[in-house]
Amino acid sequence: RRGVPWPLNSASLKIVQLSDCHVTGEPGQTYRGSDPRASLEAIIGVILTWNPDIVLATGDLSEDASEASYAFLADQFDRLPMPILGTPGNHDTDQGVRRCLSRSADDTLLPYRQTTGSDRSPGRSPWELLLLGSAKPGEIGGRFEDQQLDEFERALQDGHGPALVALHHQPWPVGSPWIDRYALTAPERFRELVRDHPRVRLVLWGHVHQAVRLDLGEGQVGLGAPSTVSNSLPAMQRFTVDPAGPACRWLELSPNGEFRTGLLRPDDAARSED
Repeated sequence: RRGVPWPLNSASLKIVQLSDCHVTGEPGQTYRGSDPRASLEAIIGVILTWNPDIVLATGDLSEDASEASYAFLADQFDRLPMPILGTPGNHDTDQGVRRCLSRSADDTLLPYRQTTGSDRSPGRSPWELLLLGSAKPGEIGGRFEDQQLDEFERALQDGHGPALVALHHQPWPVGSPWIDRYALTAPERFRELVRDHPRVRLVLWGHVHQAVRLDLGEGQVGLGAPSTVSNSLPAMQRFTVDPAGPACRWLELSPNGEFRTGLLRPDDAARSED
């Protein structure tokens, strides 16, 4: 997958965010009553139909961090012809995620940066993707080292054009106590950096098993992704299975920093918009 090219010079950029696949090592094992392998296979089929330019995988790709789970994930991701970038979740290992993807943000101090293309229209700049590793071994919640945030700040200062930031853990509460217990800890500096750099238009995360949209002010938006296997109804004390089933998020990013987004579901290739 490292050889996948970056032919990303179109007027708009199509991205799919998939998250929280929770693939198990043994076929037939379930996650919260659903088959994670079958769900992912179906989601990959919908992604192929929608044909994005990039796929972003925002963690918890594996449930048990087993070699067998990552081998299955790699086989499924090999069905996709576009680059797949991602960051590990608290159920993952860095090494396992790197095996699956074109490029991943591992648990090192540097954020991974990718400029998505060039647009020669006057006054327009390409989007920049910044992937951050919020997961730490043995911890359910997320956190950043000071040096990670130092590098993130430099990346925001050095870059130009609209930016999308992706990580696994939610930096803002989503209103579901069962998962907000395990959010990004001490998120204040991260939030300040986002707020102080208005070129950040979008912050994407996984972990929450529900579609979330937060208005962060000044044109900035936070988006939580649904899971490809099992989701919870919003605003619940405990995980409460959403009968709508698995999904992934689609985004269309315009060179001027505007965007559209919604969900794709495996039983309906027609996209919804939110």
